[in-house]
Amino acid sequence: MGNTNSSNKISAQDRAILDMKLQRDKLRQYALRIQTLTSRETEIARECLRQNQKPRALLALRRKKYQESLLAKTDQQLAQLEVLTSDVEFALVQKDVVFGLQRGTEVLREIHREMGGLERVEMILGESAE
Repeated sequence: MGNTNSSNKISAQDRAILDMKLQRDKLRQYALRIQTLTSRETEIARECLRQNQKPRALLALRRKKYQESLLAKTDQQLAQLEVLTSDVEFALVQKDVVFGLQRGTEVLREIHREMGGLERVEMILGESAE
């Protein structure tokens, strides 16, 4: 009843894809935090301007600009990670296709071997013609 002899073992490729997807999710969460901080810095700058605290408003805007640069870097990393994940998944699909082609070729050769080749077919056709 238990699945102690499960045939679906986790391969190194599966683990690598999972790790990349987990990293992608962490980067997305980080990007959301940065966006929240950016919005907060904008609000702080507005509030400081209302209170005539120009130096603090400028500081908040500098922090906002820094957060935006972090967000741009995070977006680049996310794009690279998604491309890499897609490439790995596609390579695994290609591997399965090549394995299927190889297996199909082997089966086809076995069938030809069982039939006895072209000479045997010609011999059978010759006998039936007589």
